[in-house]
Amino acid sequence: MLPLPGRDAPSRSPVGAARLAAPTRRACVGGLAGLFAAGPMLRAHGASFCRDAAEAPRPSASAAIMTEPPLGEASGRVAWGVKLETPGSYDQALIDAIASEKPQFLVIGSGLKFGNLHPRSIGFELEASGKPTQSWYECDDIVAVATKLGVPVRGDCVAWNDWLPDWLSALARTQAQGWQDKLRSNFETHFRSVFSHLDELSAKAGRKLMRWCGLVNEPFDPWAASGGKPVWRKGAWLDAFGFESESLPGYIGRAFELAEHFDPTSSTAFFLNESNCDNDRYGPIVRPAMLRLVDALQRSGRKLDAVGLECHLMPQWMSDQRQPDWRPFVSFLRDLASRGVEIYLTELDVNDCSLRDLAQRDALVADYTRSFLGAALQVPAVTMISNWDLSDKYSWLREDTSPSSGYPSLSRWANCVYSPPCPRPAIYDQSMRPKAARRALAAALGGAP
Repeated sequence: MLPLPGRDAPSRSPVGAARLAAPTRRACVGGLAGLFAAGPMLRAHGASFCRDAAEAPRPSASAAIMTEPPLGEASGRVAWGVKLETPGSYDQALIDAIASEKPQFLVIGSGLKFGNLHPRSIGFELEASGKPTQSWYECDDIVAVATKLGVPVRGDCVAWNDWLPDWLSALARTQAQGWQDKLRSNFETHFRSVFSHLDELSAKAGRKLMRWCGLVNEPFDPWAASGGKPVWRKGAWLDAFGFESESLPGYIGRAFELAEHFDPTSSTAFFLNESNCDNDRYGPIVRPAMLRLVDALQRSGRKLDAVGLECHLMPQWMSDQRQPDWRPFVSFLRDLASRGVEIYLTELDVNDCSLRDLAQRDALVADYTRSFLGAALQVPAVTMISNWDLSDKYSWLREDTSPSSGYPSLSRWANCVYSPPCPRPAIYDQSMRPKAARRALAAALGGAP
């Protein structure tokens, strides 16, 4: 997920859209959702999401769209999948829509983040509805859906200097005696637990479940660029490990070292993940930095199988919003490919807040999906695409739980129209109906050489 600048700053919530309360886990019974025992939700417990002020008309080509092959079968070269997290993982209609597209994998969106697994301490315990409960449930429930669908999972965001719990950040802030050793120990415990837990689930399933794992998320902070270069994202892990040779943050190298240790069979593909490489506003800053990071990791002998690029497409951050030029991004993809790594487009969606008219917004999302993937998939090293939500319903851009959530904060950072309408960034609408962007994605996958 793209981190938002000034996430704690107050803002006026946009108007003109209804709110959607997250479904409770108890309310989801039957079908795939019936796999899950009743229990609390973690990050999204009590979350709410904006809704379209009025239902969009049913797409005239909807029937034609659904006669096309499922997205998971559209390409022989590129694996397609989708992110899942609470509360969407307990929405039967969403699960059914995902199943109909036959994904080749599911992404554990937030279930492996340090803050989700260790919200109160390094132990795996959280409190919901006044009762203690295990913090693995979100990961486990997504794995259960993937198992039912017969597909593996991709783990994301094992190490990130954002979304860290207060107790951990306090260790780095107060710097009491032995603080660095404590942080490093917690870092190692987190990695050990992620790999051992997924190994246990794999043993129960009788097959390998986590085939890919994003070890490091968003190492750079383009919002704080200095001298035309992004700075390293600040946080407890950067403080704990400092810098190694070539000015490489120690936590990055340690993340790969630990993953290799806890996955000795090398059966999981490891990647690092970064945002803003695709647009004209930050791409010229982040792309060269990413190439330098890849070079440094390869020189150090680390097992870097792929580079993940988020691809939260921002039309308003392109030099020409109507006719975006993807050639600089494609050149970057070729530079990565020349280094022998695969390329994953990990968090695809399109921010439509620069427009107000619903039909124009849907056309924009479809056009960007079509043109962007048409260009990117010309590079054979691009072997994976995952949508960051199949449906608009639970998009991170729709969450309006607090002033720092995606929707209320849009006007502060995304160059939107005044008081933007509820976003429609995904390929299905909030009623689980395929949109024009779904057809654009299918065409791009089907046309991949």
